[in-house]
Amino acid sequence: MDYPSSLNALLESTGLKYRWINMGRGIRSISNELFDSIESCHTPYPWPLAYQAWFALVVWNPGKDQQHTIWFFKLPLDEQGLIIPPARDTLIKELLVMLGILSTKKTSEATEQENQSSLYTFDPDDLQKAAIHAKVSKMLAEPPSAWFQAVSDYLSNEHSDIAWSSLGLQGFADIVERVSEKQINSLISNAIPRVDAPVFEALCNFLKNKKISVHLATTIASRLNEAISNPSEKTLPDSFFSSGTAAIARAETAEPIIQCIHDVLTSAAGNQAAILQSIGLHCWAALKQGELMKVYLDKLASLANGQTVFNQQVADLMFVPDMRPFVLAQFRNPERSEKLGCSIGGFMTQIRS
Repeated sequence: MDYPSSLNALLESTGLKYRWINMGRGIRSISNELFDSIESCHTPYPWPLAYQAWFALVVWNPGKDQQHTIWFFKLPLDEQGLIIPPARDTLIKELLVMLGILSTKKTSEATEQENQSSLYTFDPDDLQKAAIHAKVSKMLAEPPSAWFQAVSDYLSNEHSDIAWSSLGLQGFADIVERVSEKQINSLISNAIPRVDAPVFEALCNFLKNKKISVHLATTIASRLNEAISNPSEKTLPDSFFSSGTAAIARAETAEPIIQCIHDVLTSAAGNQAAILQSIGLHCWAALKQGELMKVYLDKLASLANGQTVFNQQVADLMFVPDMRPFVLAQFRNPERSEKLGCSIGGFMTQIRS
């Protein structure tokens, strides 16, 4: 049979409704137009992670109560960040089978294809699963999970007798998915300064997938600054600062992001590899600010035995579209630190080897 030339063409031929959703570097919708440009190798994948494109496909039949299916795919990228066509073509054939359009006979050839196509699927973690289900249920105008009301009650009551550990993760995801609603935005903004650290992290782990208001971003930044200036900051896990900085990464204005990330980087928290890795993963746009990039690279270079982490983070950052010039500008900065110069040398040695 003649196979469709693209994933979009295949899905359009089915009469089903569908949406593409990015999964790497934060969850966000991908328009059909953008995805078409990506899979036709005209546009580099905007949010690469580990040299791959990570995305979900949501398919539903509007004539069957909008019952939906979600599949999670990853496709390798070439050195320019473009989808590799043979991998896409294999995924097209696999999707034909998933949709029931193409049947497979258990021949050695079919088994070999199944084994190959399994390279292009992945199982998201619990946070990603909760976030994607919240996004899809809202997109299809379905009611939120049973945990929604319990989490809402907990956040709205400063003296709640509900134990945060009893609240379902899906409830936090459902609440945050509606952060653009004025009432929910206020609910979260009022709760951020006072909730226990694990609840703060739970909210921030989902807020990192949303474009939040300046007010909410500033509130989160204030909570982080309070933790930095408080001697008890040492008792907070790295995940507190990682989730907090990630949550403000897509705020409506860059100003609170840049200052907050700078404050975290120049604090004791900025000496932790996990926090630096999270900032590179989620806050790359803020790092386009020259001084912030300089501080970030200096911190990476200062990690104990951190050449491996430096190489990995810099390579990953430079693979993000438009980020390479901002990294190289600091490589060429005559005022760079001696430590950074040594780490850059180690990085270049690895590239040449």
